[in-house]
Amino acid sequence: MQESNVRRDAHATALSMIRLHGLRAQAVALERAAELRQQGDVAAHDLWQQIFAAICEMRRTAPATQRGPAMQRAAAR
Repeated sequence: MQESNVRRDAHATALSMIRLHGLRAQAVALERAAELRQQGDVAAHDLWQQIFAAICEMRRTAPATQRGPAMQRAAAR
């Protein structure tokens, strides 16, 4: 049960990160994970790795109409 809550929290945070940071959401999540790893906070690092993975998955599977102009231009290349 706890693992599904962590996944749900990671997914919700990923959505918030995308809304807040747009295309930089992946980079921000990765930076946060690296900071936490350096601080030795393994649990928080794992959570931010899951958030990063959720952002990547959402961007990979999002329909082109939901990706925004920058992602649509990149997909057209």
